[in-house]
Amino acid sequence: MSRYILGMDTGGTYTDGVIVDSVAKKVLSKAKALTTKEDLTIGIANCLNSMEEKYYKEISLVSLSTTLATNAIVENRGCRVGLLLFGHMLDGEELPADVCKTVKGEFDIMGRLKEDIDETEIKQAIEDMKGKVDAIAISGYASVRNPEHEKKAQSLVKEVLDVPTVCGHQLTTSLGFYHRTVTAVLNVRLIPIIAELIAATKAVLEQKKIYAPIMIVKGDGTLMTEEMAKNRPIDTILSGPAASVIGGSFLTGEQNAMILDMGGTTTDIALIEKGVVKVKKEGASVGGWRTRVKAAEISTFGLGGDSRIYLDKKGHLQIGPKKATPLCVAGAQYPYLVHELKSFKRWGKSFHDQEADCYLLLKKPPKEMLTEREQKVIERLSDGPHSITKLAEAMGVDPEVVDLTKLVDEGYLARIAVTPTDILHAQGKYNQWNTEIAQAGVEILAKRMELPVPVFLKKVTDRIYAKLSLTALQSIANVDGKEFDITKSESTMYFIEEAFTPNADSFFQCCLTLKQPIIGIGAPVGAWLGGAAENLHALLMIPEHAEVANAVGAAVGKVMETIEIVMQVDEKAKMYILNTPWKREVYKTLEEVKFFAVHEGRKYLQELFEEIGCENCDITQKYEENNFVNEMADVNTFSHAKLTLTAVGNPASVVK
Repeated sequence: MSRYILGMDTGGTYTDGVIVDSVAKKVLSKAKALTTKEDLTIGIANCLNSMEEKYYKEISLVSLSTTLATNAIVENRGCRVGLLLFGHMLDGEELPADVCKTVKGEFDIMGRLKEDIDETEIKQAIEDMKGKVDAIAISGYASVRNPEHEKKAQSLVKEVLDVPTVCGHQLTTSLGFYHRTVTAVLNVRLIPIIAELIAATKAVLEQKKIYAPIMIVKGDGTLMTEEMAKNRPIDTILSGPAASVIGGSFLTGEQNAMILDMGGTTTDIALIEKGVVKVKKEGASVGGWRTRVKAAEISTFGLGGDSRIYLDKKGHLQIGPKKATPLCVAGAQYPYLVHELKSFKRWGKSFHDQEADCYLLLKKPPKEMLTEREQKVIERLSDGPHSITKLAEAMGVDPEVVDLTKLVDEGYLARIAVTPTDILHAQGKYNQWNTEIAQAGVEILAKRMELPVPVFLKKVTDRIYAKLSLTALQSIANVDGKEFDITKSESTMYFIEEAFTPNADSFFQCCLTLKQPIIGIGAPVGAWLGGAAENLHALLMIPEHAEVANAVGAAVGKVMETIEIVMQVDEKAKMYILNTPWKREVYKTLEEVKFFAVHEGRKYLQELFEEIGCENCDITQKYEENNFVNEMADVNTFSHAKLTLTAVGNPASVVK
């Protein structure tokens, strides 16, 4: 059996790849390529083409992580979804479904039948969705206590419409009808997104003659099979950041640390203890939707290598949270922009947009939505990107009155601006792209602030250090359950600023110290994280291969599955109820229900791992029991119990 694993991460900007020797725990080859959203196969192929081909025939497993599902939810993309609800209306509650039908059928919280279903009514509801939806989500009140109605409806959907269908009880064992319903709807909406990624990956692998099973990283950092991912794409929420956490721990060997992943758009931070990242018990929130998906406790902040640096109307320096195309990157492709920026002349002191901004046409908006001036902008941009000065000339107005924010926010224009990447070019620390245009943009902002360029560069650099330091502190507050923004507290910020920028005239000295090291991963961390670590008096570790740590994390993750089984007592019927994620059964004695909870749970997990292909799995169990206390009789009476079973397997054994 070969021990080489191909790990790949398809992100919003880059597709990263590594080939890892799983036994020697060594990265053999690595590569990065731009993600090509219009055709994922191009970016995946470009990434593989940059790795050493000699290892291809020895690859036994391909493991993928991605942010595609997360981004799709945020951007409201995916297929059309029909929702079939049982038992309860969700009036007044917002749902991400295109069509919603409520039908008869309900169980109580013990899983006992309250109202039976009407198959004719269900079939008619499904027929009414024909041609209006691409997939159907099914959600019933208390379905996690008895899934029979959802399972029956799922079989009817296959019979009547034959579109992808997922039930709420298949995704979570948590109570909470509304959030379980949202989870089910988002899940089916994402089916084509993850299916496209898997299909694109398989197409490229076949071209490269790499014949190995595919596994996908879940939001908690563990792995699932290709088939599971197709049916449960919602589980890939936060897959990319979770893989980064696993990769950071693997590359350093640290078991207790803060892992900070700085990318182009965001900075993601997680804390690991004993090699394990905390999981959000209440479920991950993405794009404003609270789900019941278990995901790593990761704090995300709008600060990255492509964060827009600009001056607000009062002339104050701002960094992020919105991203922009770096001037240096655009200047490498469109060199004439250098001259346009250098020919900039000041008109006034207050600009709607930044004086150093340029704009690129992404797609033409409908003419009816444009003003006469905006139409002139679109016409001017049809031959390529231009500076705000050139666009103002085309509009016949002064640059200071130009405001193109609306067209940028609606996705018609892309903003090109000064970013941290441009600052590095202007400082001479980085020269991959066009340094001349980066310097021109920096000079414009420095003049606006009436500062020499070196002073301006130091001011921006110190601000980025401070923002990274603040994100680290805020992430700790988030993990500790402190739901507040520390930057909004004047008293808190007073002491933090004293710590980050000591004042020799102050009556006191303030110092903040992180007890654990900071592991920096992501391409920009080498340039920016050192100053932040100094602010926090923390040991900084930037491991080799930090720029592809997410792909490394995908390659070295483990297969893990957790199930929860609930046992309850029905006092009226004098029976004990066993609620598993797949069925409901009743037993006469407490001993029986406890025995079958363990037996059925372990059997389910063992069969699942055999189906996956893992040769071995370790199963641990946790039993929690709640009792009624009768103080008069001095006895405890069984109320309910929960059995949690967790199976962990080695993905390297997923080989036939």
